[in-house]
Amino acid sequence: MEDIIVSKYGGSSITKYEDIERIKKITCDDPRRKIIIVSAPGKRDEKDAKITDLLISLAKDKDSSLVQLIIGRYKMLCPTEDANDLSDLLQQRLSQSLEDDKYLDSLKSFGEEACAKLIAKKINAQFVDPRELFLVSEDYGNAKILKQSEEMIKKRLASKKEIFVVPGFYGYTEQGNIATFNRGGSDLTGAYIAASLNAKEYENFTDIDGICAANPDIVQNPKKIDVITFDEMRDLAYSGFGIFYEEAINPVNKKRIPVHVRSTFNYPSEGTYIVHDRLSDPDKPIAGVAYKDGFCTFDIALFGLNGMIGIARKILQIFEEEKISIEFITTAIDDFSVIFREDQLKHPFKDIRDITEKLYTLMGEDASINFQEHLGSLVVAGKGLKEKKGIFANIQQTLAEADVNIKFISKGPLERSIIYGINSSDTKKAVNAIYNKYLR
Repeated sequence: MEDIIVSKYGGSSITKYEDIERIKKITCDDPRRKIIIVSAPGKRDEKDAKITDLLISLAKDKDSSLVQLIIGRYKMLCPTEDANDLSDLLQQRLSQSLEDDKYLDSLKSFGEEACAKLIAKKINAQFVDPRELFLVSEDYGNAKILKQSEEMIKKRLASKKEIFVVPGFYGYTEQGNIATFNRGGSDLTGAYIAASLNAKEYENFTDIDGICAANPDIVQNPKKIDVITFDEMRDLAYSGFGIFYEEAINPVNKKRIPVHVRSTFNYPSEGTYIVHDRLSDPDKPIAGVAYKDGFCTFDIALFGLNGMIGIARKILQIFEEEKISIEFITTAIDDFSVIFREDQLKHPFKDIRDITEKLYTLMGEDASINFQEHLGSLVVAGKGLKEKKGIFANIQQTLAEADVNIKFISKGPLERSIIYGINSSDTKKAVNAIYNKYLR
């Protein structure tokens, strides 16, 4: 591994002048910190708006007062710097004649570009235009990084003598247009650069001290996880651990580069390390518990179903025809359940009716077909689960004692996590029951 550290700062870390000073201090604290990735400034408080959201509104309304508001936010970040260049850049983006999706992406990217230019000047670093680093697909708003980008990054960021500041969230197409990434775009920028350079570590600075073992909105004062694996993080991220999106962490996962999630404001305290593997404690097999609601299920039962060759494929084909992505499938003797996200039902009454009718046409009128709504997935994850005898039965007993009714269970062959389908109304008592029993 190269002896460099790639550091990414989220929008919550960049809201006022003191934050820029803090980033400068942190960067200077370790000579290995050579590459800084920045997001657009985030909210200053709950009533505030993110710069990216303001830019999206500006693209729609062309409201001149929004221009002043946006430029004013950057003046607050660096009061001593002349904001005329940024104002000119924003006006230039506004006046472009582009198709809707290209226009929106070009305007959205201003948030990261302006922030990176200000920070580069403030910390005496070199601003690097993503044009020199990222060649991306023409999927505006959801651009994919093309393979050529890896060599571009290696070539442009080869110097170990300079500090580089790179705006996150976007790249350029072969036609020279700006295209932004999907959710977690700045995380993807940082992770891809760290992976391309085979960095020693990828730091992700945010406004939290690390990753908690449960959602603090559900569990009071949950403990911080010191070390977690990429696999455990993936399992928990599926159900509400909103630190990373899978795509954003995948590049460093492939290269086995550790990620350090830590607080900008409590530096130098350590946060949570996400690593390729770790030692597990036999007495503490569970790393964390997470929850996500918004699921529903079609439960299908018919005597002799198990002996019907190809029936699973035919059932799933119905959902494919309805353009519904399946999350889980659970089976038993003569019954079959299909679980998916409720928000895929664009016209709920019609969609439920159409699927039900198609299933009866396939299965016959002797079948029992039931639709269940307002379900959630409770994910219990930890690499120690596989070796802990009786743990799955114990978890189910814990939920039963908390008066939580389990609607479905999904457990893969790797046994690194188990997913319980429960009623959304049981969220708080289910998560707290697991946390108090195994993580408190």
